[in-house]
Amino acid sequence: MTHTDATATPLTQDDAPESIRHLNTLIGTLESRLDEWATRTTEWLGRTAKVTSTAVDKFIRPSVDELLHQPGSPFAGAGFVANLGLLAEDRSYIAWWQGDDMERVDALANFSPQPVSRYMRAEWFRVPVSTGKPHVTGPYIDLLCTDEYVCTFTQPVFRSGSVAGIVGMDVTAQKLELLVLPLLRTLGDAAAMVNSGGRAVVAASPSTDAGDAVRPAPGSISHRVGQHFTVHTAVEADA
Repeated sequence: MTHTDATATPLTQDDAPESIRHLNTLIGTLESRLDEWATRTTEWLGRTAKVTSTAVDKFIRPSVDELLHQPGSPFAGAGFVANLGLLAEDRSYIAWWQGDDMERVDALANFSPQPVSRYMRAEWFRVPVSTGKPHVTGPYIDLLCTDEYVCTFTQPVFRSGSVAGIVGMDVTAQKLELLVLPLLRTLGDAAAMVNSGGRAVVAASPSTDAGDAVRPAPGSISHRVGQHFTVHTAVEADA
């Protein structure tokens, strides 16, 4: 169920609590990294006469290496997934790595005889490709990559005006909790950061788990955080 919160505080409001400003900086930094990467990838696609799997790996892997190994990196994995037609008419291509050892994810999918790979039906791919806009999926159990509870930030990239694929980054729910929970606790014992579908991503209350459907409790104050999240100072279960 999607909730629209008309009382959400604008991002630019100067009198927002200090913890909200810190959360905006934190989430905004993640989103900015993805936006910059998407811009560079779109520019690369635009100047590349023939996009091949080798060329994709050579361009994408150094960016993933940098993301995963920067000091204090919150990212569990990152990469690029090509839309149908970029490399071949009926094939996609995935260039995604995870972990400190840069383990390649689902490489066998690139050699699958099936014309449409399984990840093309996933929300984190399907939504940004169909809308042409950034998207956050989750929290959900990532059975394709990390096998952990994650949020996947994805953004479309373009070639000749069409969506050529997506770049994306996985952040585990555990890592988000470590970053966000101390700030939520300053807002109240029942505060929570929720996604656009009204599901908790991180919650101050131990009775609210990541993925639970919640709604603002009576008297709660709501603040937009980044492009995709809302923080409520108090939530209750959405039965």
